[in-house]
Parts: sequence; structure tokens; C-alpha cells
Amino acid sequence: LEDNWMNFYELDWFVQKVNPGQSQITRSSTDFAFFKEDSLPMAEIYKLLDQGKIPTDMFNSSDTMPSRLMLPKGTYDGFPFQLFVFVYPYEPTPKESEPFKSVVPDNKPFGYPFDRPVLPQYFKQPNMFFKKVLVYHEGELFPYLFNIPHYTPDKAQL
Repeated sequence: LEDNWMNFYELDWFVQKVNPGQSQITRSSTDFAFFKEDSLPMAEIYKLLDQGKIPTDMFNSSDTMPSRLMLPKGTYDGFPFQLFVFVYPYEPTPKESEPFKSVVPDNKPFGYPFDRPVLPQYFKQPNMFFKKVLVYHEGELFPYLFNIPHYTPDKAQL
């Protein structure tokens, strides 16, 4: 952990009221703050335009990524990762950071607590949880391996 802190990245953050004692929190990946559904592909946009339709529900969100990029691709046998869950008291965003409230959820630095080198003894607390997980890939690993377009003209085109 001491040498690997910079390889952690934040999947999600959210505010949840919990009572003292044991709590169960269920969260769907569709609720994650930094991800959205895929945008409409350009081919689909051109088809709509050819039909005289204009896609009006599109907007450019520069602070989110497609949800298909949420986790690394994984492998058939499962690629090992470490999941870290951290619960801490919520303190609202300071007034001077109010314009950034959509990306700065509270008064902590971005990426907290992995915004700096960490010592393992500070991460063995009752409100912190590490879990080793495997990320599996289903489907073809290299779908474009043999579908690469040729960029040289055929003899018939010369």
C-alpha cells in the first residue's frame, strides 16, 4: 500500500446517512457520479440526420466517462484488483468551492485519502475496508484483431 497508493483511483463517492452500529448500503453502478451511458455513435447521428431527424437529447459532459470504461477489461481467468471502501463523516463543501460542488463533494482533497503517500498502519481502521477482487472478461478479448482496415490500395484500385 505504501508503494502503491498512486495506482488507486476513485470509482464513486456519495453522501449517505447511517446510524450507529451495522448498516447495509446498496449502490448500483448506474448511480456512480463520474460515469454515464455511452453517447450516440457518429454513425447513428448521421443516420438520424439522413432521416431529417435531429438528436436533441445530446449534451457534452466533459466531467464523466462512459460506464463501459468504469473497470479495466479483465481476463478470462480474472484479473486481480484491490477494492477499498472508506466511510467518514461528511463535511459540506466550503462556500468558496460552491461553484465546483458537482466535482468536489466535500471539504476533502480530490482523491482523498489516496491524494498523498499513505502508511499501512493508518489504513487499518474500522471505517476502512480492503477486498481483493477479480475482474473477468466475457466475450472476445480482441474483437478488432482481424478486422483492421487495410490502408493500402488493392491492385485493382491502382
